[in-house]
Amino acid sequence: MAFQTKLNEAIQQKAKCELGEDEDRREQVIQIIRQWLIQQPHLYQIRLDDYSIVCFARGCKYSLEKIKNKIDLMFTLRTALPEFFSGWDPMKPEIQAALACGSFLPLPDYDQHGRKVIVMRPGCYDPYRFKPEDIEKASFMISEIMVLDDEQMFVTGMVIIYDCQGYTLNHLTQRPLSLTKKHMYYLQSAPLSPKTINFIRTNSVFQTAYNVMSTMVNEKMKQRLRVHGSNLESLYQEVDQKVLPKDFGGEGISLEKLTDYWKQKVEEKREFLIESENNWRVDESRRPGKAKTTQDIFGIEGSFRKLNVD
Repeated sequence: MAFQTKLNEAIQQKAKCELGEDEDRREQVIQIIRQWLIQQPHLYQIRLDDYSIVCFARGCKYSLEKIKNKIDLMFTLRTALPEFFSGWDPMKPEIQAALACGSFLPLPDYDQHGRKVIVMRPGCYDPYRFKPEDIEKASFMISEIMVLDDEQMFVTGMVIIYDCQGYTLNHLTQRPLSLTKKHMYYLQSAPLSPKTINFIRTNSVFQTAYNVMSTMVNEKMKQRLRVHGSNLESLYQEVDQKVLPKDFGGEGISLEKLTDYWKQKVEEKREFLIESENNWRVDESRRPGKAKTTQDIFGIEGSFRKLNVD
């Protein structure tokens, strides 16, 4: 059965105009990538359905080589980053606690440009009680579930809001620099890059963290960074105020209710998340040519490579 899009007519037209997408091209790419996957011995465990292939295709603007490279890179990274992508059982006590913090909260409504809006809250947890790896796992699990139900964002894009309220020097010092580097590397390798990254409710510690993070992203990503500070009116110029949570002066549901919503969504998908550990792993022993080690990917500590952002 051919892939059936759930996009409305306006978004389908946007995909056609901006990505050159139509039903025939979608089906052609699905078949080509399926055949290519069969021919990659190190990717034999990867179980991509038609929807996932279409998401990659849209994120890569239907460039076959980019699609192949992104699929290989993404799952190579997921295999090389157990601190983010292993132990995905949302019922583990430490993951339950991390989910209850609300560090990664996709909003239910799209902004004025039809883009997905995601709120990230690096200061929402006690840095002495929580391991940053558990916070990251909870965030990536929510992201995984979000993608399952959000076809539109791969056409219209997404924006990120970093809410820095509560962020302290302890958050900065208790988080290993290597973890931040790996997170930024993965963010820039994903099939969909944020259109803008907006920092709000910042404080004196923020500038230090911002300076560190800026060294880990390429120039194209740097151009997408926006620092609004306490000026929410400035944020409203970037993201429609009415879709934002009440906590940011918007009309949307509160951060507290969003946290409860996504915690429940992740719990409902427990079986899927646990199975993903086996279904989305690269077998480096079967990779044609030289297997990729963690050092090959990330380099020596302090000298991580920078990725190009499409």
